[in-house]
Amino acid sequence: MDLEVADQVMDLYADVDRKIEQFQADTQLQCPSGCGWCCQSPEVETTPLEMLPLVLELFRRGEADTWMSRAQTAHYQGSCVFYQPDPTLANQGRCQVYLWRPTLCRLFGFAAVLDKQGQPQLATCIKHKEHSPEQVQGAEGAIAQGTAHPPNFAEITQQVTGLDPTLGQHQLPINEALAVAIERVGLYFQMTAEQALTPE
Repeated sequence: MDLEVADQVMDLYADVDRKIEQFQADTQLQCPSGCGWCCQSPEVETTPLEMLPLVLELFRRGEADTWMSRAQTAHYQGSCVFYQPDPTLANQGRCQVYLWRPTLCRLFGFAAVLDKQGQPQLATCIKHKEHSPEQVQGAEGAIAQGTAHPPNFAEITQQVTGLDPTLGQHQLPINEALAVAIERVGLYFQMTAEQALTPE
């Protein structure tokens, strides 16, 4: 396994973020302040590849074992272990690893899918519709007119997978993907340490 792929993933994330920022500037579409509704879903999936930058950061901090334990306690299911709900406000909270969040967490509510005619359609978040219906309608109109260009889910997914088809091919529940990535990186570090200690 080549850990340099994690840098490539982060480069791709930076490009995705730029596209989303431009789309937001063009449409004024934003998430409601403090909203954590999507983070609470037990159906969020990602690949181990997309978790690599985060996992390397966890190893750097010495926190990999802690988060692996939390994923195990959750039986690798349920809401993302990195989501911290606000104890006083329903459906609000924050991501504890926001800079390293995977692709879906970046794209949700700000990306397009292609309809049957091959035209881009905004994959709208229900909270956007509830809190900002005018912005949603304006964004949909701008996409149809070709004046706003959100990133495309399928294209971004293909780009991620292309970086490492082995780790980027299979979507897993986010806590399971975290655990797989921690195991892979831990094994890599163990093997490289053993090789360094082996006399030539």
